[in-house]
Amino acid sequence: MNKQHKKSGLFVMLTMAFVVVSSFANAQQWSRKSSLEFGFMAGGSNYAGDLTDKYFETEGINPNAGILVRYNPVQRFSFHVGVNYGKLTGYDSWYATDELRTNRNLSFETDFWDFHAAFDLNLNTFDFKQKRGAVPYLMGGIAVFKYNPKAQFFYQPNSWQNLANDNSYETLESRDGDWVELQPLGTEGQETTEYNDIRRYSLTQLAIPVGIGVKFKLNQNWTFGIEYSTRFTFTDYIDDVSGEYAESIFLEAQYGPMSKAMADRSPTQNLATTARGDESKTDLYNIFGITLTYKIIKSGEVCPAFR
Repeated sequence: MNKQHKKSGLFVMLTMAFVVVSSFANAQQWSRKSSLEFGFMAGGSNYAGDLTDKYFETEGINPNAGILVRYNPVQRFSFHVGVNYGKLTGYDSWYATDELRTNRNLSFETDFWDFHAAFDLNLNTFDFKQKRGAVPYLMGGIAVFKYNPKAQFFYQPNSWQNLANDNSYETLESRDGDWVELQPLGTEGQETTEYNDIRRYSLTQLAIPVGIGVKFKLNQNWTFGIEYSTRFTFTDYIDDVSGEYAESIFLEAQYGPMSKAMADRSPTQNLATTARGDESKTDLYNIFGITLTYKIIKSGEVCPAFR
């Protein structure tokens, strides 16, 4: 996670912690009711990293859906756990006016699962007896996500990769149009003999979700919401792009011609140690959409000490 991401996430988390502590200090004003809700989320997801040039790239918006369970112990905050399934994409070809990007010609797509636990800090009181009302909130927590970046292989008979005259690239002709998993190919030299200090990245990672939302009570049982959150991750490999180009001959020797082909998709070969990505910044992704929850359990007094 880069310094800017850390500062933004830390500021929001400290603000939320301060309000929670202040709320506890005035706990006698809270409602004595608690409730448990079950619901769904539907919306979109997108990614920001080496293959985008902005924090929120509209070209990369993909469908996302999930389920959640929310526990409301008091008026001021809620806890929820959930799982989301979506897709993340990034393409250099989105930026046709950027010669460096179009020449690099990298891309990726991945389905992903996001498992998260978080708390919602309500910015005004959420009265359980109230039938209507809007409650803005901040949210933060922890997430585990699973992903597997892939890219489509296009066979180019006149490619620079066909200049070795060893016919290795020609063996890939039958795979034209195939979607190829990138992590096993070690596209930046991961765990090759020559680059054994570069470890293979894990396809299961941690993230810190931070976001905002608004909950609208439709009646005593149903709640509609709008939520936007960013997952600050600890990896720069959601897109399989981070550091430098590896020596193509070493990639082919270790992982075969497909590794060489997918590592450098430029029309002309890039020299080893040339920057392939920006390893100083970690990737992130956003999840946003609407929620609809139904109250499945309602209990009585939960804070008798504050009467």
